[in-house]
Amino acid sequence: MWFLEKWLENPKIVKKLNYVLYAALVIVCILGVAVHFAEPAEHEAAVEHDEVAEEHEEVAAEHEVVVEHEVPAGHEEHAPFAFEQIPVFSAIFGFVICALLGLGAKAYGHNVVMKEEDYYDR
Repeated sequence: MWFLEKWLENPKIVKKLNYVLYAALVIVCILGVAVHFAEPAEHEAAVEHDEVAEEHEEVAAEHEVVVEHEVPAGHEEHAPFAFEQIPVFSAIFGFVICALLGLGAKAYGHNVVMKEEDYYDR
């Protein structure tokens, strides 16, 4: 790992690494927004499900069997909570929670776990 330490001591390489990480962050956020507005992949599966359900109903009608298929109207995908409709909400929420966990752990470590230098000498 000596090469990594050597790289991280060089300010020019650290600056380039920061640019790469910021670019990756921007790309991930853009993809998060794009995925949010993209059509869900289950739509094709739902269309196939309708065709299979129709075939089953035809076969059931021939054999006089009652088959009920509950298929949601329009096959719309919905989030259980309104805030899940916000683009990149999960990324922002994860970042905030991670930062709060880090700050909380630091506060806990300094205020509860850390002891004074002469604690064991007393």
